[in-house]
Amino acid sequence: MKWRLLATSLFLACVGGMLSATELAPWFGKTLEIEGRATTRVQCYNLLDTKSGSKKHPACDVFVDLSAATAVDLIVNVSAELEAVLAATRHRSFGFDSFLFTGRYLWLNDVIGDPISLVTGATISKVFRPARHDIGVFHHGGIQCEFHVAAGKEFSCEQFWLSRGWGVLGLGIADQGSPWLRANLAWERNWWNRHELKIFMDSLWGLGNRSLNLKHHFPGYGPIHHQSIDTGVRYRIAFESGAALSFEYAYRLFANNCPEYVNLLMVRLFYPFGL
Repeated sequence: MKWRLLATSLFLACVGGMLSATELAPWFGKTLEIEGRATTRVQCYNLLDTKSGSKKHPACDVFVDLSAATAVDLIVNVSAELEAVLAATRHRSFGFDSFLFTGRYLWLNDVIGDPISLVTGATISKVFRPARHDIGVFHHGGIQCEFHVAAGKEFSCEQFWLSRGWGVLGLGIADQGSPWLRANLAWERNWWNRHELKIFMDSLWGLGNRSLNLKHHFPGYGPIHHQSIDTGVRYRIAFESGAALSFEYAYRLFANNCPEYVNLLMVRLFYPFGL
């Protein structure tokens, strides 16, 4: 009971701010249950891919994401997520990075008999000025909007899902620069809702026409022709209280006009709050 009260107090103190990458999987949580997430990410790299080749640029950046999400299944099945990101990087001291709001709509749900699950949505973000000019973060402008569609399929046994595969395609635009594309793939394995394993590949493709040049002021990734492909693995353990803890590692396989050979470590705490 004390832990529940403590977690609730922390949630109320920082709602909209528990760290997590925005949830894009094509399945929603329980209706009217608030999903609180607190995530800490550390990314380290030594090189940047630039117009004139790889340049030494060592950095070890820390990000704290705080988010709260909930699903509503009344007339329509929708979900909403508020997120705040804080960061301390080579280029700036610890402070706010961005605020995000995501809304999604569930068109098909394979859990109740549809052939697949299909979700569309949009994420709107406000990026603070120091973060826009941070070469270690893929920000394109001050106000950003990304439209995304996710599709996936679960395979179940009794009340448990055993495995599932899903993917995401996204198209983004900011108040400056060129659009970008996102393409992610993931496969997950579940053991009786206690242990989960996820293998994933995430990619981002900036459609700008400029190369990264360290001799010039960095304007953000809006005008940059950048590409990145990251692959990784995540392990998640759930507890009887409903809380869950996950550990994730990712590595950048390919980079063009951005940090290369990036190592990313992430720890995430998940805690649900019923309404």
